Amino acid sequence: MKPIAIAAVSAAAFLFSLPSAAADPDLILHGGKIVTVDEQFRTVQAVAIADGRILATGDDAEIRALAGADTRQADLQGRTVLPGLIDNHNHFIRATEHWATEVRLDGVTHRSRALEMLAERARTLKQGKWLYVMGGWHEDQFVDSNESFTLEELDAVSATNPIFIQAKYSHAMVNSAWFAVQGIPVRAEPGQVFEGLAGDVQRDEYGVATGMLTGGMPMVSRAIDAFPPVTEEEQVEGIKAAMQFYNGLGLTAVYDPGGLGIQDASYGRLQKLADAGEFTLRIAYTIQGNLMGREVSFAQEVVDKINTTTPFQGDEWYNLIAVGENYYSPFHFDNLVRTVDPRPEDIEAAMDIMKAAASRGWSVQTHATQVETIDLVLDTIAEVNKTHPVRALRWSLTHADFMGAPQWEKAKALGVNVQLRSQRVIGGFGEAMELHGDKTLYMPDMRVAENSGAMWGIGTDGTKAAQINPFVSLWWATTGKMLDGTVVTAETLTREEALIRHTRTNAFMMFMEDYLGAIRPGFAADLVVLDRDYLTVPVDEIKDIRPVATVVAGRVVYGEL
Repeated sequence: MKPIAIAAVSAAAFLFSLPSAAADPDLILHGGKIVTVDEQFRTVQAVAIADGRILATGDDAEIRALAGADTRQADLQGRTVLPGLIDNHNHFIRATEHWATEVRLDGVTHRSRALEMLAERARTLKQGKWLYVMGGWHEDQFVDSNESFTLEELDAVSATNPIFIQAKYSHAMVNSAWFAVQGIPVRAEPGQVFEGLAGDVQRDEYGVATGMLTGGMPMVSRAIDAFPPVTEEEQVEGIKAAMQFYNGLGLTAVYDPGGLGIQDASYGRLQKLADAGEFTLRIAYTIQGNLMGREVSFAQEVVDKINTTTPFQGDEWYNLIAVGENYYSPFHFDNLVRTVDPRPEDIEAAMDIMKAAASRGWSVQTHATQVETIDLVLDTIAEVNKTHPVRALRWSLTHADFMGAPQWEKAKALGVNVQLRSQRVIGGFGEAMELHGDKTLYMPDMRVAENSGAMWGIGTDGTKAAQINPFVSLWWATTGKMLDGTVVTAETLTREEALIRHTRTNAFMMFMEDYLGAIRPGFAADLVVLDRDYLTVPVDEIKDIRPVATVVAGRVVYGEL
């Protein structure tokens, strides 16, 4: 089928022509429970698809009457269909660099099963190939044991393949083969001091490495710098496998906010695949600043990027639409336990970036977690807005974990969107809980968000800081639970509210609301056929929902109909 033709007409809209009224459907799905997630949140029995778009929705009789001689018809046998799910904060591009030999532990609730998965993958690798787990999990999610993997266990997984298992941005576990290729001794003299990556190795009182690396994000950065280079062939393989994995979870579009350590070549490799029509996942992405840079001169580099690049020059598959999530670290790059303390010149530098973005028609996405940071960002945006109106540019805050009612009011007044994340579902928040206590139960407060009147959506912050399964996120949003069953979020949503926040509102933030996020005539035919009914299954089964088939632009890209 031909791709949907969409032309960027402004920073805020895409338009395309509707199919001819005389067009016969290519595909009709009937006999189902099709949840439109449009403004009326209707349920219909059937949908007709032509040329990659929704031609019509309605009851079985009226839709099947549209069939032509070559129309394929598929009986859904009562299955539920949702619009393709959209993640508003997912570091897909970075993930593809090591995906070809990675194991994903998203949603795995048993430590024993995780070890089995590692061993199964290791058996498929050539000798010497690295085995990765690049985040997306934490030991807290396991119900059988919260113990970290040991050096001995990982040596049993593979004695010849270096293993690097990253848990969120907290720590990592490695095997003896990893020590060998790094030239770092497993056994050292007690009290011996090491520098760099070797200094991140945790040792016992006898100087023997435990297999654990600590040091948070700086350690992860050092470890990645020591990874073997990724060839174009390996990454292309990883891109295709990652898209298939995402489609298998029901994801059809992601908003990628850049991130630490992405190769410049990655963007070009994705562009080649997009040009060749090989995408099965829609990707909107960003330009960013130096994540670790804290010099005012780094802000000017971002301004130069803004002034020499034009947004919205891609298509509905691959499009550069924003600046961020990181553009000037001293101004906004906080976390759950650390605030920022910018100097006046840092605030001025950030304002220069914002003004340049507004004047050039760029959307801006800002990482901000603590209330103090959120207030600072919103107040700075308000200053910029006095001379460079930003509402039409759909600027956003991302994470916004501790955002309260006053901040939601400010965001609504400015037209700033908010991207909340489901990160709490995997755990690993011990330090934040010690610091903030019961406040973490309202991190975020989704009921305040829902009642605010501001535009917001649910994302994950995958693939390192969080898991990426949208049904796990929907389960968390409706139950407030972590994967081990602990209640970690006090204010939750209804199923309908959560679904809207993982589809329609995310499409708006990505400038795609005219063709994504709902099942309605003229929209892209991005659909997910489920193995059980999202709206009626016991709420604790939501995390276990799996697609029977995922359709993108009218084409089955996962499963079968």
